[in-house]
Amino acid sequence: MYKFLQILKRDFLNLVLNPMWSFFSIAFPFLLVLILGFLNSGAYGSEVTSYDYYGITIMIYMIFMSSCLSANSFMEERIKKGNMRLIYAPLPKSYIYISKIVAAFSYSAICDLLLILTLKVVLNINFGGNNIIYIILLLIIFQILASILGVLLCIIFKSENTANQVLNIFINVFAILGGLFFRVDSLGSVVEKTSYISPIKWIVSSVFRVIYDRDFTYYIPTISFLIFLCVLGLIMCKRLYKGEDYIC
Repeated sequence: MYKFLQILKRDFLNLVLNPMWSFFSIAFPFLLVLILGFLNSGAYGSEVTSYDYYGITIMIYMIFMSSCLSANSFMEERIKKGNMRLIYAPLPKSYIYISKIVAAFSYSAICDLLLILTLKVVLNINFGGNNIIYIILLLIIFQILASILGVLLCIIFKSENTANQVLNIFINVFAILGGLFFRVDSLGSVVEKTSYISPIKWIVSSVFRVIYDRDFTYYIPTISFLIFLCVLGLIMCKRLYKGEDYIC
């Protein structure tokens, strides 16, 4: 366990010492909420303001995008050399990808909490009042899934660039269908029904129902599905990861 913690510490510091990740994880989404909230002022009614809407949806979008961070932490060029040294070390090979998942999740979760605090203090975004703990729990589980997804795609494609290209397409299609940038129900019933193929739609619906209706109808099924995907992703990482594929 000591060796794993040493690897984890190094992976975590690699993320912390990169200032661009802090900007991408906290400053950028805050500015995005500020701009989109201002441009769409009055478009979402009085109970759910445009700032409330984009505060939640952009938060979910950035958690999904953090899968690119875990992909970077796994196969960024200067990190690959260290990974290759670990392949020859007398320790479980699973340490390599698990430490990257845990480091990416830990760093992203801290950034998520700081972003929530900033949005609440500066823009007074509604995160559910007394039910905020349920919102945070759902977002944390989604964050774990995003961290696993980035590493898994790197294992599959053996390339950070390819993994990020696939992730960007995958994330943005699901984000649009999930209504993260605009409400898809305004585009008609066909588009609205189609949007439910996106797991993001279920997350968004679950969060807004808990915040504004105190309705947990979607909450347990959504969390259960996310946990299932996390377990499936870890199983696939274990089955597909082969250290010799990264020796060059």
